[in-house]
Amino acid sequence: MKTAEAILREVPFLQSYKGYQGLILCLKLIQEDEERLTDIRRQVYLPAAAQRGEELHNFEKNLRTVRDAFLMYGGREYLEKTLKRKIQMPLYPRELMEILLECMRRGE
Repeated sequence: MKTAEAILREVPFLQSYKGYQGLILCLKLIQEDEERLTDIRRQVYLPAAAQRGEELHNFEKNLRTVRDAFLMYGGREYLEKTLKRKIQMPLYPRELMEILLECMRRGE
């Protein structure tokens, strides 16, 4: 299985965004228990924000910003190439995480 960090390194300029480490943390939490996707705000965002010492609304804003940067710097193309299917927009952070987990499982 490919790590979240390895996948996100495929897209340049993401590590400088405040939401980058938050996204990594969310992916790790979801990877531990994918059922967390069904209640993502309470089971993923809240504990991740607390662990990072951020207010929830700022944490969610930072996730949206890193999602936007991911898509702007070639992430959509990377996902479409890896998954061999078109990615529909808009793409919410939760959906991005689910897709990134699929890429991690494929190890591509």
